[in-house]
Amino acid sequence: MKMRILLLSLLTLFSVPALAQDGGITGKVVSRDGRVALSNVKVVAEPSGITVETDAEGRFTFENLPKGDYELKFETSDYEPLNLRVRVDKIVKDIRSVILAPDMQQMIDDSVFAEFDTDTESDAQSMPSSLSASKDVFSNIASYKFSEMRFNVRGYDSPYSDIYLNGIRFNDAMTGYGPWSLWTGLNDATRNQENVAGLTATDFGVGGIGGMTNINARASQMRKGFRASVVNANSMYRFRAMVSYASGALDNGWSYALSFSTRQGGNSYVDGVYYNTYAYFGSVEKLLGYRQNHRLGLTVMAAPSERGAQQASTDEAYHMFGSNYYNPNVGYQNGKLRNSRVRNTHEPIVMLTYYWDIDDATRLSAATSLRFGYNGYSALTWKDGADPRPDYYRYMPSYFLFKWAQSETLEATESWLAAAERARDEWSGWMDWDKFYRQNYTNTPDPGTSEGKYAGNMRPSNTIIEERHTDQLDYNFVANVSHMFRNGSRIVGGVKLRINRTEYYDEVKDLLGGDYWYDIDKFALRDMGSDILAYQNDLEYYVKNGHAKFAKEGDKISYDYYANLREAEIWAMYDISFRAFSMNVGGEAGYSSMWRDGRWRKGLFIGNSYGNSEKLDYFTYRVKGNFDYRFSGAHSLSANVTMIQDAPKFQSAFVSARTRNQVTPGLSSEKIFGAELTYNLNLPYIRARLSGFYTQMSDLSKVISFYDDTESAFVNFAMSGIDKRYYGLELGVQVPIWNGISFNGALSWGNYQYTSNPDFISIADNRAEVLVKDKVYWKDFHVESTPQFAANVGLNYRGPHNWFASFDCNIYNDLYLSMNPFYRTGTAVESYITGNDGASDLNAIKEIRRQERFGAYAVFNASLGKNWYIHRNYTLGFSLEVKNIFNNQEIRTGGYEQMRMYKGRIPTSSDPSVTHYFRFPSKYFYMLGTTYYLNVYFRF
Repeated sequence: MKMRILLLSLLTLFSVPALAQDGGITGKVVSRDGRVALSNVKVVAEPSGITVETDAEGRFTFENLPKGDYELKFETSDYEPLNLRVRVDKIVKDIRSVILAPDMQQMIDDSVFAEFDTDTESDAQSMPSSLSASKDVFSNIASYKFSEMRFNVRGYDSPYSDIYLNGIRFNDAMTGYGPWSLWTGLNDATRNQENVAGLTATDFGVGGIGGMTNINARASQMRKGFRASVVNANSMYRFRAMVSYASGALDNGWSYALSFSTRQGGNSYVDGVYYNTYAYFGSVEKLLGYRQNHRLGLTVMAAPSERGAQQASTDEAYHMFGSNYYNPNVGYQNGKLRNSRVRNTHEPIVMLTYYWDIDDATRLSAATSLRFGYNGYSALTWKDGADPRPDYYRYMPSYFLFKWAQSETLEATESWLAAAERARDEWSGWMDWDKFYRQNYTNTPDPGTSEGKYAGNMRPSNTIIEERHTDQLDYNFVANVSHMFRNGSRIVGGVKLRINRTEYYDEVKDLLGGDYWYDIDKFALRDMGSDILAYQNDLEYYVKNGHAKFAKEGDKISYDYYANLREAEIWAMYDISFRAFSMNVGGEAGYSSMWRDGRWRKGLFIGNSYGNSEKLDYFTYRVKGNFDYRFSGAHSLSANVTMIQDAPKFQSAFVSARTRNQVTPGLSSEKIFGAELTYNLNLPYIRARLSGFYTQMSDLSKVISFYDDTESAFVNFAMSGIDKRYYGLELGVQVPIWNGISFNGALSWGNYQYTSNPDFISIADNRAEVLVKDKVYWKDFHVESTPQFAANVGLNYRGPHNWFASFDCNIYNDLYLSMNPFYRTGTAVESYITGNDGASDLNAIKEIRRQERFGAYAVFNASLGKNWYIHRNYTLGFSLEVKNIFNNQEIRTGGYEQMRMYKGRIPTSSDPSVTHYFRFPSKYFYMLGTTYYLNVYFRF
C-alpha cells in the first residue's frame, strides 16, 4: 500500500511540469434554443490569432497556449458572434458549454443573400453592392442595408473586393467584377462565409483594398439537416422556393449536401422585368487516412437563369409615360409584353478541394476549379432607318424643341413647334414588335447586290434580336500551406494559377419574321459602299462563298474573338504576437499575360483583325502590413497599409476588341496605395468601430464604345492615365437600450475625386485613324455612382418567444451622376471661346462641364419575424421585410450622362455659322416604391 502511494506521488510530481507546459482551453459550443451542438464554428484565440473549428459534437480545443489572458471569438453563420475572456494557467481549462444565440437580423438578411447579380450591366433599379454581411458592426449594416442605393463601400467598384469560393478567387477574369451571379439563389449552400473588411489580410491571399469574402461551399460546411423555404415578394420576382439537405459528418467519413431553388415571376413596378431562374448545388466530401487527416471534396454548382432587364431613360420619357419605372426595352407583341433585353446564362462550376492536416501545427490545402457554359445578353439591332427604340431622342418632343430654338425664320419656328406637338401626341413609349414583324415579312433584298443575287426568295430581316455572348472557360488552381510555430507565430503562403479563355461573339437570337440576317458592317457599307471587301465582317467567308453570311437563328454574326489570360502568383504572410501587440506582414508577386485572338478577318482591318495580337505582359505585386494593439479586452487599435501593382483589365486593354488587335495607347499597370486606422470598442453596453482610410489609384485605363452623332459613326473613346483619390471615415455602433431593444447605427463619409486629367483618343470602328486626341479635364471632379455620405439609424427588438423586429432610417447624400468624359474636353468647349483675346462664353462652358449631384434622400425600412422551435428538433419561422415604407418614388439611385452630343448653331451668337456642342439629357434609375419580401422557412 505504501509503495502504491509512493508511486502515485512520484507520478503526480512528474505530471506537474507537463501540465505547466501544456496549458490550453477546451469547451463545447451549443445553440441557445435546444442546446444543440454546433459544428464548424470558427473559434479564434486572440491575441495569438490561433484558429480552430468545432467538431461534429461542437467541441473545440486549444493546446500549448502560453500562460496569459485570451479573448475567444466565436463566429458562425445564423448566430451572433460571441467574445469570451479566458485566463490560461498551467492546465487545460474546460469552459464547458458556450451558448450562441440565433442572429435574428441575419435571418432577415438571408431573405436576399446571394439573390442578385453585381456585374457590369446597370439593368436593375438597385442591386446590393455586396451580398455578404460581416460580423463587423459597420460592415454588417453597410453591405446590406445601404444596397438599396447602389452603395459601394469606400467608393470602390466591385473589382476591388476579392470574392473567394472554397479558397479560389472568382472575380471575373476579364472585368474583375464580383461573381455573385454564378451562384445566385443558392442561399443555403453559400451562407457560410468568412469576411474581412478594408485592408485586412486572410488565409487565402494578401488581398486588395476592398475586403475579402471566402464562401465555404462544401458538404462539411453546411449546417446538418433539412431546410425548405418559400418567398413571396414584389421587387425583383414574385416567388422563390428552395430546398436543401446536408448530412453532416457520417460515421463512415462521408458527408454530402444538396440544394435546389427556383425564382419566378415579374415585378410590380417595372414592365418586362422578370425572373425565370433555377439553381442547383451538390457536394460530397470524404475523410481519408488512418488518422482521418485527409479530406477530399467535390462540389458542382450553377444558377441557370433568364432575366428580363430594365434600361435607364430620361426624365422626359418618364414624365410622358407617367412613371419613373418606364422601361424602353418593352412593348406588346400579339397582346403580350416582350422585353428585348434578356440575360440568359448557365455557367456551371466544378471544384475539387483537398485538405491535409500534416500534424497539429501544419496544414496543406489545395483546390482546383473549372467554369464553363454560356452567358448571353440580348438587344435590338437593325440595318436601315432610325433607331427603333421608343425613347430614341429623335422621337421625343425635346428634339424638335431644340430644332425650334435654332430656327432663324418664323416658318421654321412654327414647323418645329408643330412637330413637337405631334411627337407628344403620337408617342406611346412602347416597343412596336408587330411593326418589326410586318417590315421583315415584306422586306426584299436589292437585286443589284450580291445579297439579292444569292438570296433567292428569302426575305431579309431589317430588325432582329441579337445576343451578345461572353462565354468563359476558366480554370483555377491554388495550393496553400500554413504552419504554427512553438512561439505562437504562424506563416501561411501559397501559389495561384489561372487560365482563362473567354469567347466574345454575337449571334442571331430572333429574326422577327424574316428568313435571314445579311451579316455585313452597316457603317462601313454606308461610308465605303464601293469597296465590297471593306464591309465584310468575315472576309474569308466572303472569299469562299462570294457573299456575306445569310445568318439564321443561332448563327454567329458581327464579331468573334477570344480574350486570353494567364495569371500566376506566389504569396506568403507571417503572423506574430507579443502580448498586446500583433502584426501580420505579407507579400505577393505575380505575372499576368493577355492577348486577343481574332477568329474572323474583318474587311476593314485585313492585317490586324485575325489571329493573335501582341501579348501584353505585366509584373504584379502586393505588399501589405496589418498591425494591432490591444489596450484591454474592450479597446484595440489597428493600422493597415498596402501597396499594389496590378495588370489592367482586358476590357480596357484594346481600343476596339470587336474589330481589331489595336492596344489602347498609354496602357500601363495600375498602381494603388492604401492606408487605414481603426479603433474598436467592445463593452457589454456598447460595441463600436471607427475607421479612417486613404487610397490613391494611379494609371487606370478605360474604353467606352458608343454611337457618336457628331461623327455619324460608332466610336471608341479610350482613356489612359486616370488617377483617383479616396478618403473618409466609417463608424458603426451597437448599443443595448432596454428589454431586448438595441440601437444600431452606421455612418460612411467620404471624398472620392479624380486627381488627374487623363489622355484620350477617339477612334471609329470603321476607320483606323484617330478622330480626336485630347485630354479629359476632370481633375477635382467627383467619382460617380455611389453616395459619398450614407447614414443608418435603427432600432432592433428581440423579444421573448423568438420574436424579432427592426425599424431603420437610411440617409444618403452626395451621389454624383456617371459622367460623359467628352463633355470635359477642350474639343467640346473650344467653340465657346471667341475672339482673338480668348474671351469665352463662361456660362455655356460651365454648363457643358457641370457634374450633376443628387440631393439628400431618406428611406425608411422595417422588418418583423418569429421562430417556433418544435420539440427542439424542428424550426418553423418567417421574416417579413418592407422597404421604402413611405413609397417615395422620386429617389434617384444612379444613372449616366449619355455619350451622345448635339452639334448645332446658336442664331443669337455673334457668329451664327459656328457650331457648338450641346449636352443630351441624362438618363436615370429610380428606387422602387414600397416593396415587401416575405420568407417562410422550415428546417430540422
